Amino acid sequence: MDFYSILKHIHSGWAYLVILAALFLFLCLSYFILSKKEATTNLRKVSFITTMIFHIQLLAGAILYLLSPYSKWTEDTMKDDINRLYAIEHPLMMFAAVALITIVNSRIKKYSDVKFTNMILVALAIACMLAMIPWHAWPI
Repeated sequence: MDFYSILKHIHSGWAYLVILAALFLFLCLSYFILSKKEATTNLRKVSFITTMIFHIQLLAGAILYLLSPYSKWTEDTMKDDINRLYAIEHPLMMFAAVALITIVNSRIKKYSDVKFTNMILVALAIACMLAMIPWHAWPI
């Protein structure tokens, strides 16, 4: 196995952890909002760990993208659905998901009250991820 294949397997396997962490953060935020509690150290830890998991996935994905054949754009990149998914749509939407989770982490660190918009941002991040996972090639 070459480095590209190993990194591709790591990226695919780590995605399970990314999804679970995002769902767990969403549930934690839901609990804090519904019970009208202020942010605790534990919520801040969950948010931070989720952000780190997302950033590790982003780093692996960025390296994978640079090594992959999809980073070499041709005139047919936009015409083919699979090439467009891997070259443009997947990276941009996953980057958006990481940005949203990072914003939520920053807001949870900064403010003691847990806002509904944080939960909405995490839901949007989850939607971005689930919409752009290449399900046809993902080992479930």
